[in-house]
Amino acid sequence: MSLRRAPKALLIELSKQLERQAMRLGDTCVVAATFQEARHVTPATTLRYRDLVSRVGFVAALGEGLPVDPLPGVRGTHLRPDDPVRGEWDVVVLSPHFSAALLARDLHDEGPDLQRTFEFALTYDRDTVVRAARSLMGRVAPRPLGPDRGVERPPRATDRRRGAQARQALAGAAVGGPGEALLQRALAATTSGVTIVDMRLPDQPLIYVNPAFERLSGVRAEEVLGRNCRFLQGPDTDIAAVGRMRAAVDAGRDASEVLLNHRADGSTWWNECHLAPVIDASGAVVQYIGVQQDVTERVEAQRALVQAQDRTRSALARIEQLAYTDPLTGLMNRRRMAEQVQTALWDAKLGGRAVALLFLDLDGFEAVNDRYGHAAGDEVLAEIAGRLRGCLRRTDLLSRLGGDEFVVALHGLDPATARQEAGQVATALATAVSRPLDVRGCELSVGVSVGLTLQPEDDGDVDGLLRRADMRMYESKTRLS
Repeated sequence: MSLRRAPKALLIELSKQLERQAMRLGDTCVVAATFQEARHVTPATTLRYRDLVSRVGFVAALGEGLPVDPLPGVRGTHLRPDDPVRGEWDVVVLSPHFSAALLARDLHDEGPDLQRTFEFALTYDRDTVVRAARSLMGRVAPRPLGPDRGVERPPRATDRRRGAQARQALAGAAVGGPGEALLQRALAATTSGVTIVDMRLPDQPLIYVNPAFERLSGVRAEEVLGRNCRFLQGPDTDIAAVGRMRAAVDAGRDASEVLLNHRADGSTWWNECHLAPVIDASGAVVQYIGVQQDVTERVEAQRALVQAQDRTRSALARIEQLAYTDPLTGLMNRRRMAEQVQTALWDAKLGGRAVALLFLDLDGFEAVNDRYGHAAGDEVLAEIAGRLRGCLRRTDLLSRLGGDEFVVALHGLDPATARQEAGQVATALATAVSRPLDVRGCELSVGVSVGLTLQPEDDGDVDGLLRRADMRMYESKTRLS
């Protein structure tokens, strides 16, 4: 695994690319990351990791000063002072069909923060990624089990024995034992619906319902005793949940589900239903006790929260789209193009490749606006954008800078043939643009002038390369005129 050096700004972009890939993989993906210090978890980082938590299976974040739960849904740990992970910048993405790891360490040089140099490796070798994931995940603090964490511990033998004894006592009281009066008062006072089903009778009928169940179901006791409780179900009751409960009853196990039930008046309510078997002296299941709670408000609040989160996510996506997209053509705008080209330039320098920038300015477009109006001009721009996109590879970049100016970036080119390839693309683009246009029943045509700049031949940053390509475009336009 070869080590390379790059400024911090490049590592930020590489980290974001891996995070976006993880979100595309979904809940089969695990993400483990390290931060040099807690202060590097910025508000922007927090937003990105909230998105990760909502879309991938598990997210871990470790770093000096980070707590065990750095963010909601993100798991971490308290690193020891001598832990070698301190000071590292790692992003590990692992799923059944994809693996990648960015492993970096600060070289602690001087200068502006974004220009600080890191030594790093970006690998897609699965064995290496798995080892990195194990190393980081092995440090993650386990979640404590128990009632205080909302996680149910496995029942012990004494629990099961005491539960069976209690159920037997309840069964005896229900048929006339000395505790019947006290039991009846307790069942009448509870706000939870309580039912008892006799498993020994055909169709497993109800033999007892308390007043709270009558209120929940909207049916009097004399109308339901002797009937199977399936009358609570409707066509919109979750069949899978009902199937799980039936399987548990057939096996003599406890069961818990939240079901949509129907009242006698046609209204619905969400029932959090808990079933528990009553076992006789021979070990046979003779009755089932059901406890029902109306959790309609909770379920509706949860659904409203999910809907609000979906709306928020859609709004954020729309805001991001508006921030980075030209609304007329749907192409990248200048800001997004500059970011993408900068990343392409860094990749090219690291990999010994070339990048070509083509600056396009339409010829004769002002005449279209003057003669046919700006609405027709917008149609022309949208049509031209589609034609340009059709001439490019999926990996090529296309942007509308504004007005009738477009920029194309071709990256990953062989430096020896980059100028020739860029020239061929420029010719194809010019041919596509010059084809006649049908706008509102009128046939018209426009041309295009192209300026070309290459990196590393024309070394410089994004703004410098764009200015040089713009100047060469105007030189081309002047020669044609």
